[in-house]
Amino acid sequence: MHVQIFLAIAVFALVAAARFEDQAGAYDWYKQHIGIVSSAQFHPSKPRVCVTTEQSVVACLNLRDGSIAWRKPLQALGAAPSVAYVESLNSLVTASGGYLHAFDLEGGLKWQRKLPTQTAALVAEVQGKATEKVSGAILAVQAGAVQVLDAADASQLSKPHQLKGLAKDNVVTANGYLVAYNTGSKSVLLASAASFVAGDAAAEVAVEAPLGLSASAAGGPAGFAAISDDGSSLCVLQLGGTGDAAFSCQRLDALVPDLSATSPLGRKLIATSAGFVLVGGDAGAAVLAAGDGQLKLLRFFAAATAASAEATVGDDAAVGLVEGPSGDKLRLLVVSVSSGEVLQEEDFPAAALRRAAHGAPLQPSLVALGAFRKKDKSWGVRALVVFRCGLTALLQQGVVVWSRDESLATIGQTLFVDLPANGTALKGDAGAKADINTRIRYQVLGAKVQLKLNTPAEAAELLELRGLLSDKNTPTRDVNGFRKLLLALTGTGALTALHNGDGRVLWSRTFPPDAVPMRLLQWRSYHDITHAPEVLLLREAHPGAYVAAINAHTGEELWKQPLPHGVSRVVPVPAPLIEGSAVQSVYLLVDHTPAPGAVPVVTLLPDTQASQAHFASSQRSPYLFWEGSQPGTLQGFSLEAGAAGAGIAARLAWQVALPDSVLALATRDPTEPIQSSVKVLSDRTIKYKYLNPNLLFVATGLANGAALDGDDSTAVTAHLVDTVTGRVLYSQSHAGARGPVTAVVSENLVLYHFRDVESGRFVACAMELYDATPGREFSVLDYLFNPNSTQPVSSLTPTPIEAVSQSYFSRIVPTGLAVTRTEQGITAKQLLVITNTDQVYALDRRWVDPRRPKKQKLTQDEMEEGLTPYQDTLPFSPLSFATLDKQVLGLRGVAVEPTRLESTCLMFVHGVDLFYTRLAPAKGFDSLEDDFNYALLIAALVALSVGAVVMNYMTKQAQLAWKWK
Repeated sequence: MHVQIFLAIAVFALVAAARFEDQAGAYDWYKQHIGIVSSAQFHPSKPRVCVTTEQSVVACLNLRDGSIAWRKPLQALGAAPSVAYVESLNSLVTASGGYLHAFDLEGGLKWQRKLPTQTAALVAEVQGKATEKVSGAILAVQAGAVQVLDAADASQLSKPHQLKGLAKDNVVTANGYLVAYNTGSKSVLLASAASFVAGDAAAEVAVEAPLGLSASAAGGPAGFAAISDDGSSLCVLQLGGTGDAAFSCQRLDALVPDLSATSPLGRKLIATSAGFVLVGGDAGAAVLAAGDGQLKLLRFFAAATAASAEATVGDDAAVGLVEGPSGDKLRLLVVSVSSGEVLQEEDFPAAALRRAAHGAPLQPSLVALGAFRKKDKSWGVRALVVFRCGLTALLQQGVVVWSRDESLATIGQTLFVDLPANGTALKGDAGAKADINTRIRYQVLGAKVQLKLNTPAEAAELLELRGLLSDKNTPTRDVNGFRKLLLALTGTGALTALHNGDGRVLWSRTFPPDAVPMRLLQWRSYHDITHAPEVLLLREAHPGAYVAAINAHTGEELWKQPLPHGVSRVVPVPAPLIEGSAVQSVYLLVDHTPAPGAVPVVTLLPDTQASQAHFASSQRSPYLFWEGSQPGTLQGFSLEAGAAGAGIAARLAWQVALPDSVLALATRDPTEPIQSSVKVLSDRTIKYKYLNPNLLFVATGLANGAALDGDDSTAVTAHLVDTVTGRVLYSQSHAGARGPVTAVVSENLVLYHFRDVESGRFVACAMELYDATPGREFSVLDYLFNPNSTQPVSSLTPTPIEAVSQSYFSRIVPTGLAVTRTEQGITAKQLLVITNTDQVYALDRRWVDPRRPKKQKLTQDEMEEGLTPYQDTLPFSPLSFATLDKQVLGLRGVAVEPTRLESTCLMFVHGVDLFYTRLAPAKGFDSLEDDFNYALLIAALVALSVGAVVMNYMTKQAQLAWKWK
């Protein structure tokens, strides 16, 4: 018998020891992106192209396959940086988020310098005699402040200057001058850049333009040019060494007659050594030469839609123009800037680009041109083309070398929906069909890997077979609810459906620029699995606001309805409307202008008799609240349903004036499942959780970034406000604290973070709220048979609150908070902390339990309740990162979705990068792993059975021998 126990322990110990070793990537995937390219420069010696993006990332891509050679995030993620390429030092200097950075072309940070403010800055290389003693001079202009730095080490070449005249909307460098002006203004200020390099304060020269100037401008050796604010003319300012400057404006219909047929919106100017290139908004590009204060049209290309900056091709200075796509071809033209002559022309197939763009229109928005030597010593060209849909492609010698879809780097909102049932699968591989020999081979290899008897080749074969046999990528729903369709609304104006198994795109729908939706909401689902769920798209801006229903499985638009007003916020009605087998979500669309005495206009969606009746009979009527016009004020509105089509009447119900600025607001998710309304303590007593659905957490204090007052006193105060009556239910203050504040409310727990000024560390404060009504007793019969005993408390009959709170130092710096969610709410929750390192840390709720006893030796009752001894610092474990060892660059949001298994939920993290995984806060107590090795289990059972037979035989023989003695 002892041998059997030992054999069983040995077998299952081997299984447990190898449980996670061969499961890397089994339930998670990670996709790296760089964002929408805003500028590009080909590497002078390596097959790379270095880019900056609108998401404030600087990176270099491999020209052979488009993979990321290196990338670096800048401080202000979400804004395109100003960039200058210093050719003499092979460096990229960027200005973003109040900082200057210099990177070499291998990704190394050479230096970093703080700018005076966080506002946008212009950075440019200064050429001329004044910079002969240094390898490169960098000019940084920000809010009128001018710095001249050595590009090699960021040392100051001259003292900083402050010119108020340079604090304009637009600042452009042109032929050694700084040109500054406000959009729509005729007044233009000039300042010599060489004067700043020499250490002198440049004289401000004001020049008056004949017309107001738009933001579409460019500066180069030929001077400065800008399109007039009415789009009718092109104004040019030629800059020489005499200091005399005067504008001349030419009407575009006379200068470029063919351009008048195109839309004036989106017109763009590109400076060249000989003049300018004017790109039309819809189509058409004109190559212009400058001379004698006038512009001359060299050639007009009617089909061109984008143009590159000037590049050297052999002995010629040229720009690259992209035409099309027309039919199945995309054309690249290399045009001389001095003559307008076409030097080279190449056609590229557009079919592969359309597939990579998932059917989105191919509209080029940016082109970067590079030259290289062919094997026959002639000059060839390559072009990096960026399309408005987010696709980036490298074109070379008639071939699309590679393409990258960067639209997913701009995801703003996400939504999980169910996949189709079996038999109605979407596009994609429906799962591999393997014979019995392959499956047996997979089980055998799994056993060998877990028992450490495998070779490296067998380990690689196991990973290949796992991908072949896995059903996680099947485009149909599964019993456990692991396979989902992930809908993502991108900043490029597309609604994209991803399979959560591997992140592949199943379908994508692109919207016109003037009809891009801004919100993605649940709309209609069905108990009948043959019906596809419907989602709601909402465009909030007016004019052009609308709502539209979309088939979640195909992307087909089912209906569209314009809105007569804009939408400032969307409030879901807590309980959905049940219509037969359909579950209809109901929303309140609020149009509110923050003005004194303004009453919001509220519309019910859908505005039908059924939804009006449902709203009127709802036991939990929603209430509106927001910050008032004055800092620290909150306003609340009550809502009353009217007749169908009459909308919802809103009435100001309360107004609260708090002593400081509002730093953070948080409410509980009204759809969060709550398994129990009571908590059993270690002494077997019962406490009722305070589960007010109208609870609002408000953190107030000194506004972020505000200067301290004379006594340097700071504090963060947490308020609990009832949004029905405006009553402040509870407050507690933390002296010596400042923002930023992040908060989350889950069930009766409120967790918020703030910064402690004295220690410089972040503090996590947890509050658990309980109903403190005296004499309230718990009855098991009421809990089982009387639903009213477990309903949330009413705001109109307030009950006293018992708040148990405790504070802890945090080793991580939080930027956001979320919470895991399971189907029934039985599984213990984890708090998901979004960190400043663009990761998600899973913090067990037990660590922030405010009832953690302040003693090291716990009683048996306390250990049974799951309490742990109090420590002033929350524990930190690298193994608790929900994003594993991945950094989700520019992390913007975390979406959590429950599955049909109570132990497991799904988590999707999006930013510039994408990450998906499964979470099991209390481990997988209700299921086996998907790749559980049944072969090893069978082998163990067979071994135990054989061992039992052998031991039985040996025992009988031993007993027989003993009896014969």
